[in-house]
Amino acid sequence: MITRGRSGGVFLAALFVMVAGFGYLLAVQFEPTVNKAYVVPAQNVELVEIMKGLEKENEGAARRIVDLRGQLGELESKGAATSDEVRVLTQQLRELRGKAGLAEATGPGVVVTLSDSSRTPTLSDDPNYFVIHDGYLRSIVNLMRRYGATAIAVNDQRVLGNSPIVCAGPIILVNSSRMSPPYVITALGNPEMLADSISQDVFFRVLEMYRDQFKITCSLEKKTSVTVPASLNNAAFKYAVGAK
Repeated sequence: MITRGRSGGVFLAALFVMVAGFGYLLAVQFEPTVNKAYVVPAQNVELVEIMKGLEKENEGAARRIVDLRGQLGELESKGAATSDEVRVLTQQLRELRGKAGLAEATGPGVVVTLSDSSRTPTLSDDPNYFVIHDGYLRSIVNLMRRYGATAIAVNDQRVLGNSPIVCAGPIILVNSSRMSPPYVITALGNPEMLADSISQDVFFRVLEMYRDQFKITCSLEKKTSVTVPASLNNAAFKYAVGAK
């Protein structure tokens, strides 16, 4: 059985030489002869800080939304709300919902599409090279964040700072939802900046090499308009409470 996780021989064998300058790539696939990831600590620290910042920002927005909902409810119950007060609070609530990923977002951006190989591996091939792994999706999402994406989705799942992208045998789960190829990764942001930066990144170039050699699908498109869906299971709201 082909698994999409970190074990087995994929990715760093081809990347070993080039990775010296790009150690931030999250652990993807290792050849059996490679004993440990080739990582530049500073790059990893930067990604960890980005993720922590996104989680804190999301949790803060969630708490603020709870506060605003409480204020609106209190004003309405007392019959004391003026149209201006309601308008201001409603606008703040709308903006925070977008920031927390609770609202659909539309604008210019890019789309990266990845899918398993169209070619059947021979007996001498390593089948792991012919499928898309969870690490590929995580790395593309992190590239998008690094290069300025304001909202990201994988297929129909909004990806937030606390969104897991993991494998379960031959299946990839995003937010605990089962994904099927093709994996369409959509990002809102400056299309030129995102496309230029991603296309020149060593990780994406390796995926293009896999496309040419193993016939996986790997494409990058600039779009004048893309839509990222709202998050349907924002964990930040599970424990969010209003300010005292």
